[in-house]
Amino acid sequence: MGAPRCVTPISRADFGFSKTSTGEVNILADNTTTPVATEEVSSVENTQPEAAAVEATPAPAPAPAPVAPAAPVIQKVGSDLTPELQPVSPDEPRKEVEGGRSYEVTYIVIANNPDALENSQKSVKTLIENSGGAVDNVRVSEVRRLSYPIAKRTEGIYVVINARFVKGLTEDLERYFKLEESVLRHIILREDS
Repeated sequence: MGAPRCVTPISRADFGFSKTSTGEVNILADNTTTPVATEEVSSVENTQPEAAAVEATPAPAPAPAPVAPAAPVIQKVGSDLTPELQPVSPDEPRKEVEGGRSYEVTYIVIANNPDALENSQKSVKTLIENSGGAVDNVRVSEVRRLSYPIAKRTEGIYVVINARFVKGLTEDLERYFKLEESVLRHIILREDS
């Protein structure tokens, strides 16, 4: 058949136990028991220690996750980037755009630069509004893990802008996104009416 397989013996150290120089058995985890109680642990394999010998220690509370830098945004969402479409301000009437179509501009900004998100939002809004378009809605996600690295980055902030503008502006937006170093990926989609 074959050569017999070598079996490695299992020691107490493999289960989190160690012996000190005085012969006491110490549990490597947080030990809240007295040395006398730890010696009561049976050396018989495949048995459960008595409840008095092993005390459960409460798990420490998890540390809060770091929060992305705050930026002035209209609407922040966690993992859902498609909430109901709402106007930027309920008080303002919706601006009419002649010859304009509805577009969804989506881009990913690098996560570790707090000014990059704010600057990119201002620049895109300015481009749209200077060409006679109107921004309807802006949604910004929290810092999210990318499914694959982009330009050696593993985290990014997704920005989705719903706007109405003329078709010619898409070329200007494409040029801006290609030249902007803080934008990892972008896509401009025309929304069906």
